Amino acid sequence: MFRSLFGGKKKPKATDSSVPTDSIRSAGIGYTVVIAEFFSPIEDAYIVIEQVNRYDSAVGEWQELVGSDGERRVGIEWSHDGDLFIAVNVHDTPMDLDRIGLDEDALLRMDKEHSLSNSLTFEDQRYSYKNSYEAAYFKDSKGEGDGFYLWEFVSQDSNKIVSVVKWEDAPFEVYTSVVVSPEQVSAYKV
Repeated sequence: MFRSLFGGKKKPKATDSSVPTDSIRSAGIGYTVVIAEFFSPIEDAYIVIEQVNRYDSAVGEWQELVGSDGERRVGIEWSHDGDLFIAVNVHDTPMDLDRIGLDEDALLRMDKEHSLSNSLTFEDQRYSYKNSYEAAYFKDSKGEGDGFYLWEFVSQDSNKIVSVVKWEDAPFEVYTSVVVSPEQVSAYKV
């Protein structure tokens, strides 16, 4: 994952278990993660965590918290490599490559070139190629992991991510995520 552009969050002073924890790093199954102003300037997200997955690659390790905010399925990916980075995906059906104007040949070319001048346009916004690499997915943070390939593209303002995922013997899947500041995120154990 990418390093965060944002600073860390200060620890709360209270010790009551219903107050926010240090950060998302301590959240697990049964926690509620609150993301301030996520759905709109007046609507916070309240995600009850149901699953914790782990990813690993040569680029680094990151965690995925999967849960629900009412009927909305939400995935929260975070990594901590000096700075805390958080990206949130409201789980919809994955898109296909046509939706982002790419095909397999274009992705293979970008992977070979590893050029930051490569890009795509999605919903009238330009996303620059950042990286592509093999990774492993550990469902429930257990087992030996399942391998997949990942391409990452970041919007010009670095606030949105388009990820292309390729599992063996499966079609390409495209997901979008929004980068959120750790200052917006609190985790509660209730």
